[in-house]
Amino acid sequence: MSTEGASRSGKLSRERIVEAALQIVARDGLDALSMRRLAQELDVWPMSVYRYFRDKEELLDAVVDGAADEIALTAGAGSWREQIRDLLRQARAALGQDPAGLRTRFTRAMLTPGALRLSEAGLRILQDAGFEPEEAARAWRALCGYAFGFTGFDDDASPDDAARRARAALAALPADEYPALTAAADGFAGALTGQEELDYGLDRLLDGLEARLGARA
Repeated sequence: MSTEGASRSGKLSRERIVEAALQIVARDGLDALSMRRLAQELDVWPMSVYRYFRDKEELLDAVVDGAADEIALTAGAGSWREQIRDLLRQARAALGQDPAGLRTRFTRAMLTPGALRLSEAGLRILQDAGFEPEEAARAWRALCGYAFGFTGFDDDASPDDAARRARAALAALPADEYPALTAAADGFAGALTGQEELDYGLDRLLDGLEARLGARA
């Protein structure tokens, strides 16, 4: 290691390490992040990073927290539904577009300070809409579970390529063994891709929550 790199190691901080980790994830994806790669990025010895984070899991929680902490949490305009939808869209965008990336870790990191700020904003919207605190908490958990769990259905390919691949797989199925899938082939293939499908499911969840508010009123 260079003398310059060794001298720079003394300027490390948790914030600087997290910032470098976020840059690696944004540039090359979550799989590219390792303690060794991070040390190279910072031009320090790997053990310097371990002084701040015990392992990669702890680092990743801090990275998710750092990403969540950058989400704008100012009160939005529009109905409570529009505010919730906007908040979750911001959160997904802040946590990256990599299907195997930070979004898949959000529920694990929900108790970090940055994620708790996001939850505070979500709960405030729901409580202001009329939900009791306990039900608001359950509703927020369901909304987060859906919004970030939807990532598991994301595809690395473009929406058109992903839909084409799904249609090809469905076309190869024997119709007598898979009658429901055969009948819904185009719709099923389309449902696996795109922001539209995320919004569809989110709107149905919000429909149910809105109906509960109406029934109570």
